[in-house]
Amino acid sequence: MGLISDIMSRAKIQAEGKEMARQFAQRVNKERIRDAKHVAAEFSILAGHAVGFRRKSSLGVLGTSQLVNSFQWGLIEAGWSSEFAKDIGNQLAVKLAGRAPEPK
Repeated sequence: MGLISDIMSRAKIQAEGKEMARQFAQRVNKERIRDAKHVAAEFSILAGHAVGFRRKSSLGVLGTSQLVNSFQWGLIEAGWSSEFAKDIGNQLAVKLAGRAPEPK
């Protein structure tokens, strides 16, 4: 039973990551990508949703990583550049880890 619940859990996490990407891509269309204020506001909403899902689903490190990865691939599949998807995914991973970003 552990294997079946693990597979179901993975499918749920992947579906959530793809849905988060779909919603984010819908709210931040490519024409508004240069509007940093808008992107930051939408990222804040996304991060809040992701943190809530992580808590509700009791995701560990691997589950959180899978959520971020599914989100990134969802953006790429929606036509966003892999560079943008990786960047926003990394920001989301940092937010989910609860750490402050390291200075560049």
